Amino acid sequence: MIISSKENHSISEVAAITMYYDDSCVLCSTEAHGMQTRRPKAIKLMPVEHGIDELQEAGFSRVDAMTYLCVKTDQGEWYTHMDAVRLLYKMGGVKWASVLYLPIIKPFGDFIYPTVARNRYRIPNWIITLIYGKAVTQACTNGVCKIAPDKR
Repeated sequence: MIISSKENHSISEVAAITMYYDDSCVLCSTEAHGMQTRRPKAIKLMPVEHGIDELQEAGFSRVDAMTYLCVKTDQGEWYTHMDAVRLLYKMGGVKWASVLYLPIIKPFGDFIYPTVARNRYRIPNWIITLIYGKAVTQACTNGVCKIAPDKR
């Protein structure tokens, strides 16, 4: 889902993005820091709590911003859900990012993303560790992020 108040620009014109992420989520924090490490000049990280005013000005509620990935381009365009993931992976230089645009993969990702995003706290840490390895412990202190899901 692309939300923009400006005319759409080509993704190839995007030089930098700001990724707004739930820094209380192990999966989100690990992904955010991993992508930012790949391309530090192209990807700026902003925890939702620190960017809530800008997100709300763009029309995102706090609940939506904490649940779904939000990305803003250097040109002022907003991307969310799988559109944000695809842009993030492209900007992060992930070699297989173009697979996310394939005719079967793209609609499947668009369909499954909201379910995964809403249930990300139910994903066991061992699965996240299996995917990301030791990066999990780098994203959060001792593998635990700062706010428990029931306290959000």
